[in-house]
Amino acid sequence: VGIEYVLLTPRERIAVEAQAFAGTGLTAAKHYAEHVEWGEMQAGPRARIDFSRLDAYVVEFQRAGFGDLVLCLKSRCRWAAREAGLLQFPNPTPKPEFMDAYAAWIEAVVERYDGDGRDDVPGLRWPVRHLEVGSEFSSYEPEPVADYLAILERAYRAAHRASGDVRVAHAAFLTIGAFDGRPEPGEAAYREAWGRMPSRIAAQHDYADVRAILDRPDLFDVANLHSLCDPYDLEDAVRWLRWEMAARNYDKPIVVSDTIPTSWIALGPATTCEGRTDRLGLLLRPAKESDRCRLAEYFTRLVKKDAETLRWTRGFVAADTVQRVVIACSLDVELIDVAFNMDLPFLTEPPLSAGAGVSAWAGALEWRWNRIVDRRPLYHALRQMMGHLAGHEAVRRGDVGDPRARVYRIEKPGLETWVAWLEVDRPVLPGDVEPTLGIALPAGHEVVSVEPVITRGGQERPDVREVRTEGGRLSITLDRVPVYLVGH
Repeated sequence: VGIEYVLLTPRERIAVEAQAFAGTGLTAAKHYAEHVEWGEMQAGPRARIDFSRLDAYVVEFQRAGFGDLVLCLKSRCRWAAREAGLLQFPNPTPKPEFMDAYAAWIEAVVERYDGDGRDDVPGLRWPVRHLEVGSEFSSYEPEPVADYLAILERAYRAAHRASGDVRVAHAAFLTIGAFDGRPEPGEAAYREAWGRMPSRIAAQHDYADVRAILDRPDLFDVANLHSLCDPYDLEDAVRWLRWEMAARNYDKPIVVSDTIPTSWIALGPATTCEGRTDRLGLLLRPAKESDRCRLAEYFTRLVKKDAETLRWTRGFVAADTVQRVVIACSLDVELIDVAFNMDLPFLTEPPLSAGAGVSAWAGALEWRWNRIVDRRPLYHALRQMMGHLAGHEAVRRGDVGDPRARVYRIEKPGLETWVAWLEVDRPVLPGDVEPTLGIALPAGHEVVSVEPVITRGGQERPDVREVRTEGGRLSITLDRVPVYLVGH
């Protein structure tokens, strides 16, 4: 499990951030991609490659003990791109005369961090194995799919020339809206589902483009998803991806290289419900059009920095993130990066009308320049979660007779641990009556520790109470905040 959007400047901040998140037990991290895209690292085809930012990221996070670092390498480079505007890259694919230079850049980066003792960065403790080629196929890779496949092929060959152990991921697939109807596996159903994706999401690439990448398993080692809906969308996305791979007679590990908490609205104004819906924020599952005005009131309070609304939101992010990680574990996802090290700059301010939804307030840390001034509930919830996941062999969902009950067994030798919560299919906002559900869970111990996920500001240690079982069953009331149940 990793933290993402590690800013790569200045080095002093990187070191502080690495040490801070080492205290949570997280074992992976992913950097902010734009800081090290090709044009940021190399000024010309024969210019020296500037590794300074990536060096600081790798060395400082490995020094803090992080075993799995993700390198996200984007081909954007103004002097090499086929089409580069003042602010955008309509087609960042390198021109034919610069494709060799692009491949050489990829190879040099992998070689520097592969741990083979040749041209390695000083201070490297172990190999960096995870490499993404581009950051998000559905939105940040606008080039035609044939051009992206050409980039991916050159990058894959170059990376594996440098290291046989590197694991290359294609630019991640974004599935917002495709699985809202939870389609059953099948080509016709999936084609229809992808056809319903909002145009703001699928403007660059359609289902055929996504399948063109999946047709080339020789160009990637791991399949890559982004999880930008509610946590349950991940179940449908993984099921779809495994179906696509099985239809092509291969099976590759799956990583989730970018996430946000359930945000309800994105890609447009969230602080108003007036006007044409195509000019307002895009509603995300489980939000519906009937929720828009309630959500506008909530986001208006957020951008006005209402203290109670902020407090509630920080707790919501913590609970939602734990749900997402537990679900990913139960799906045997190999790696998941969770949002975020800090709030998203500027997107919390009134002029942008909460256009990124809740995700703008998803920071685990509050920074003042290069100094941490607050560790938010997400930070402490991650530490609590990693403590319970440490040493686990599997996470499996249990059945207690009601599909709304999300009950997962964390399988560890000699320890009975569950994590459970109530799945809610609508936005629950500050001041709403919290839905609840009573369940009876089979338990092999007379006493069970009940430990809710940390959601309160200033709370560093969990609240724990002891509950006695009756007749081999634990009676408990669930709400949307996950609770750990440990038998002893």
